[in-house]
Amino acid sequence: MNATRKIVTALAMFLLLLTACAGSRTKIGDIRTNPGEFNEKEVTVKGTVVQTYAVPFLKQSLVLIDDGTGEIWVKPVGKVPFKGEEISIKGVIKVGLTIANKNLGFIVIEGEKGK
Repeated sequence: MNATRKIVTALAMFLLLLTACAGSRTKIGDIRTNPGEFNEKEVTVKGTVVQTYAVPFLKQSLVLIDDGTGEIWVKPVGKVPFKGEEISIKGVIKVGLTIANKNLGFIVIEGEKGK
């Protein structure tokens, strides 16, 4: 019975750790719904590349990704991902142009530290 309890405890700890790791990613839809909460803060977003503007020989790109809840532009460091590729970016949200409380753009800049 003691061995069973250890196995159950270990499994519960593993599931808790797995849940905590999954929760560290920010949904793009949440950013788009409440941009003021995320502006200048560090986030991790993950999604599929929808569009890329790149200069491959300089390893610079702006990439539009979609995670199923929305789309956001990201600026990865040192890589040019391909359309259809799934990527994860950790960086700072920069809110673009805002007119009459309507935000017209966001970007996640990889490698920057937030507030």
